Amino acid sequence: MKSRVLFIGHSAGRTGAPLVLLNLLKWLKEHSNIDIEVLLRTGGELQTAYKTLAPTTLYNPSLTNRVMSGLYRRLNGNLKTFYLRRGHLRHLNKSSIGLIFSNTITNGEVLSLLADIGCPVICRVAELEYWIQHCGKKNLEQVKRCTTHYIAVSNAVKKNLVQAHGIPENRVDVVHGCIPISKRDPNSLSLRARDIRNSLNIPGNAFIVGGSGFETWRKGKDLFVQMAYLLSRKSQGFPIHFIWVGGRNDGVDFYRLQHDIRHTGLAESVHFVEEVSNPLDYYATFDVFAMTSREDPYPLVNLEVAALGKPIVCFENAGGASEFVESDAGFVVPYLDINLMAEKIIILAKNKELRKELGDRAAQKVQKRHDISVAAPKILRILEKFA
Repeated sequence: MKSRVLFIGHSAGRTGAPLVLLNLLKWLKEHSNIDIEVLLRTGGELQTAYKTLAPTTLYNPSLTNRVMSGLYRRLNGNLKTFYLRRGHLRHLNKSSIGLIFSNTITNGEVLSLLADIGCPVICRVAELEYWIQHCGKKNLEQVKRCTTHYIAVSNAVKKNLVQAHGIPENRVDVVHGCIPISKRDPNSLSLRARDIRNSLNIPGNAFIVGGSGFETWRKGKDLFVQMAYLLSRKSQGFPIHFIWVGGRNDGVDFYRLQHDIRHTGLAESVHFVEEVSNPLDYYATFDVFAMTSREDPYPLVNLEVAALGKPIVCFENAGGASEFVESDAGFVVPYLDINLMAEKIIILAKNKELRKELGDRAAQKVQKRHDISVAAPKILRILEKFA
């Protein structure tokens, strides 16, 4: 009987989906007898961590891409297909694989190349319509052709799969995103947060609004800047600062944001922090988290800041954030209504008791619903059903 499960990740970067997969594999290795193998489409910071857990194959080495790209184009992709079958996948022991778990809906080409294994495929979908369309029609067709069952990370994702793509409801389970919740020393966390405030020249009495994300348009980094402008006008002299964690401080999008910041007089109060290995220390500085994403299936950053007792303000109809926030962990405002988002943040800035009440409720919900120990057993049961 084939017993090995092949887990396919789209990346080993320090972002939501790779972190979820890594944490899931850690839990499975400790709490199940599943034989794990990993295939990563691209490498990244977490690649070593994957390799310590299980045999890991890198599907698309960047060096090979550079050397072979010209040949790929001249041979209309035929060499690419051959090389991927015989080269990148040569380390996989296909004969032992009894189930494939694809961690995102973006892995269509890989699933197609592995179709000859003839085993069930579970696709965990952490994308909504914008990103599905961004990945292209061919990718979606490959995923639908190869996939046996789907795991949606939110009700919003399931609804989109069923209504926009005709996936039968009984082929989609919802397992919300999760994080490993570890107890952290509040005194130590407070000291690190204070050090970060000092490093960014933020006064000790300033109210801090946080944001996070690697992309600009989808994550609403531009909306965060616009909201910061509105808040600075509504705050009536109350010291307020803004910290965005993630992304790069270069490139066209960043320079455009800097243009707006300079011309609105926000240069001293808006702080962009590039990718860091200790994001929780930065989240600890936040008084409230502004979830400005235009589309986000079930953002893990919401869970991470909520676990620290921070209330969240987000948009409705922008994905799964509102499924977590509901009416008791912050505020949900109409899509793209940054003016109302700013007003809700002002309410939280002026009402410390309300801020603590909503933040405490957010932390309780993460503990109860979204710890890895709650979500991983649900995924394990699905794996066992199809293995």
